[in-house]
Amino acid sequence: MRIVQLVETLETGGLERIAVDLALSQKKAGHTPILYCLFRGGALADEARAAGIPVFEFHKQPGFSVGMLFTLARQLSRDKPDVLHTHNPGVHHYGAIAASMVRVRAVVNTRHGPATSFGRVYQERYFRAVMPLTNRVVFVSEDSRRFLVEQRGLPAKKASVIINGIELDPFLERPAAPASASPRIRFGAVGRMVPVKAHATLIDAFAQVARRLPEAELRIVGGGPLEAELRERALKTGLNGRLRIEGINHQIADVLRDLDIFVMSSISEGLPLVILEAMAAGLPIVSTRIGGVPEVATEDTVSFFCNPGNAEDLAEAMYRAATNPNLASMGKTARETAVARFSLAQMWRSYETVYTESLEGK
Repeated sequence: MRIVQLVETLETGGLERIAVDLALSQKKAGHTPILYCLFRGGALADEARAAGIPVFEFHKQPGFSVGMLFTLARQLSRDKPDVLHTHNPGVHHYGAIAASMVRVRAVVNTRHGPATSFGRVYQERYFRAVMPLTNRVVFVSEDSRRFLVEQRGLPAKKASVIINGIELDPFLERPAAPASASPRIRFGAVGRMVPVKAHATLIDAFAQVARRLPEAELRIVGGGPLEAELRERALKTGLNGRLRIEGINHQIADVLRDLDIFVMSSISEGLPLVILEAMAAGLPIVSTRIGGVPEVATEDTVSFFCNPGNAEDLAEAMYRAATNPNLASMGKTARETAVARFSLAQMWRSYETVYTESLEGK
């Protein structure tokens, strides 16, 4: 198969990581992958090109562009894909219309979360409008599928769920060794510092936990537009070396193996890769009850859950985790679950089935 994937960019992020990993898997399986970036490339575009995967950047300007439809159609006509696979609603209407103009045989979209890109409601209207041109919509969690089908009216017969997958080896080579019943419990969070990740809530929660566990530590890694604001907020807690705010770190496996408990404070997610990475590293999870996280990280055996946007509730979940005597066994269960269910190979096989069924008109 010749498979084109269309994304907004290939900057570092979960969606973008999935697209590149799929392209690498497609190439390894003997298919021909190509990546289109509606706006620009990024660090992951360089990685794809280094692996011999063509990447095209279209540098679209803000606002709807009829010209971009023809630009994409011309490129698709040259590349002659069997399948066009778009990611999220922000690019899908461009891809679906352009694909119909040059008769691409199958169009597949992945929704990486229930919300539209950047919360732009008009994209949801465009997304529904091109459903007749779309063979299949893949959701990364049952939670997202249920929301879009039952509340937003997407056709159920076109909906599939494929759980995200990751390259497991870096996280299995030297797994974490979470310790419990220790005053020096090490919490950690990894994610881009943007409002939806609610790191400010996490800082407030940790300030409460720190009063009950005077040697506990929190490390937040990720960088982003809110980094300076979060550093200032952390400084005001007076916790000094116990609370660290760090920029981008691409060695996520190294970060995770130095933790006892991974914390996710987001207020909205589909199925974040970092949850799967933390589980593969052998870490128990504290998370807000959002998206597909409860579907993969079973409560009490792997995870402790709380309500989103509530620092007191998050603090209580973090304290329950830190004082649980079974952290090591929970980490072991988390790692076993990741190996059994969340490999990149499994994800790719599921997408390959969706592509084949779409081409066969199923």
